[in-house]
Amino acid sequence: MNFDLPNSNASVRLQMPFENASDALARFDERLRSNPVAEAFILRAHFHDACAALWRAGEFVQLEDLVLHDAGTDTHTPTHQLVRAHAVLLARRRIADREPGWALTIEGLASLRGVSRPHSIPFEATASNSAAIEDEDAAEDEFENGERSSTGEFDEIDKLLARTSRLTECIEPAQRKRDDSGLVYDDDWDEEARLTEWRARLGETANLPPLMAAGVALDAWEEIEPLQHSPWLGPLLVATLLRRRGKTLHHLSALHAGFRHTKYRTSRQSDYGSRLMAFAHAVELMAKADSKELDRLTLARELLLRKCKDRRTNSRLPRLVDLCLASPVVTVPFVAKELRMSQQAATTMIDELSSNLRELTGRRRYRAWAVI
Repeated sequence: MNFDLPNSNASVRLQMPFENASDALARFDERLRSNPVAEAFILRAHFHDACAALWRAGEFVQLEDLVLHDAGTDTHTPTHQLVRAHAVLLARRRIADREPGWALTIEGLASLRGVSRPHSIPFEATASNSAAIEDEDAAEDEFENGERSSTGEFDEIDKLLARTSRLTECIEPAQRKRDDSGLVYDDDWDEEARLTEWRARLGETANLPPLMAAGVALDAWEEIEPLQHSPWLGPLLVATLLRRRGKTLHHLSALHAGFRHTKYRTSRQSDYGSRLMAFAHAVELMAKADSKELDRLTLARELLLRKCKDRRTNSRLPRLVDLCLASPVVTVPFVAKELRMSQQAATTMIDELSSNLRELTGRRRYRAWAVI
């Protein structure tokens, strides 16, 4: 597929939307660089994006359930949708914690999919690695023999432990169990070939501006549909592309959540230029909405910190403020577990901040609060 614009008119039509979206995204990323609630915003964005990923797939997951499930304080048995949303949450955290571009490598993508790394270690390298391990064993044995006493009664145990630790570091992730009935997944769906095709198209976007390259990559992902087990991974990889290209240096864009709020839709009936324009418009609205959310959290932080004035130095109330900002929802068991205190103490501290917190449930049991 040729990613060049068909004519000059289409180029002019796409220029303004992508410039506006690129500027809005860059301004928001720069605000995160020095904002005091930047870390809290990023942590909250992970939860919102995970729920939005399931929403775009036609499934519904409550944000409160995902927060409590991640903290290990579930109020009921987790559903299949909740488990999938938690998998998206963990994948986002792994991508955000790694260096930019890790998820786009063969090893990173294989790790996110939960499969063995294809051809990551050549057969010729295996023999050399084995020889290297044996040389390391000999060097360590020689060093240990010089340092230890002449008895050497624990030498064999130490060598066994050292060899075992090196082997466990090289263990590949276990193969994920697939559905063999043919009722849920297509047996003829060649994910490896589709991923190879998508990576080839991704390589053709090297000369495009970062945001336009991201739009082209996302459109190619939705056309090829490489992964039928985890199609939600596409927008996460596109967000990784924006980080690697330097457009979002200080955060991993929550494209799922942005597309949900902007009512972004793709249709094969629309022409290529219209789909790219819709992507640019969605990114612009997403950046503006995220900027408003950052303002809201900044104001909420100032109001909550006023409650912490004239407190003793070892008070846990400032930590509760940080927890309320970082988590979209807090409950008494959740606060008690995170701050390592009794539930009675957690209830008392939440009541002290109640004027700046919104009670969500309106019940006596399983109460939850969120920042206004």
